[in-house]
Amino acid sequence: MRLRPSRVLLPVVALGLLVSVPLKAWTIVSNHSQQGPEAEVALADALEQAGYRTSYEDRVLGRRAVVAEAGSCRIWLGIVSGEGWHRDIAVKSASPQEEVAFFFKGHAYPDQPIWDTWLDEKAAVLARSFALPLHPSPVVAAHLGPGCAIDREGLAQRLNAPSGGQGKGPAERM
Repeated sequence: MRLRPSRVLLPVVALGLLVSVPLKAWTIVSNHSQQGPEAEVALADALEQAGYRTSYEDRVLGRRAVVAEAGSCRIWLGIVSGEGWHRDIAVKSASPQEEVAFFFKGHAYPDQPIWDTWLDEKAAVLARSFALPLHPSPVVAAHLGPGCAIDREGLAQRLNAPSGGQGKGPAERM
């Protein structure tokens, strides 16, 4: 006796594929749109408040990143995917003299905490599918130049602050 797929199974699988593809496309578009250009502006504002001159460039990730300079210190900050898609690009594009760091939820990491960032992003997608206004926390990759003697945890907290953070002078804030 030969097993054949039932007449119901094939249409159910086809319907599942038909429904899932637009939903996946919708979640990808909604995820990228909520971390648009205003996220980079917030990064630049936080660094300008700390006394850095900022500009933008798009050579590393193919999308806008912030370049901040103060004296001999040069910092490159780019928002990367929570799924880790840009992690290798961000790490390998740093010069040998630069240190790489990742900032996520107010903490500094020497490498992207991929499971944490992935879970954060998936939890936000799930919440939005139930119409809850939860957005993933931005994951920021950084190249820190050799002239930068900054407190990484302090920078992570500053970048995580909703208003760019408030504080004293540039030296005390970073």
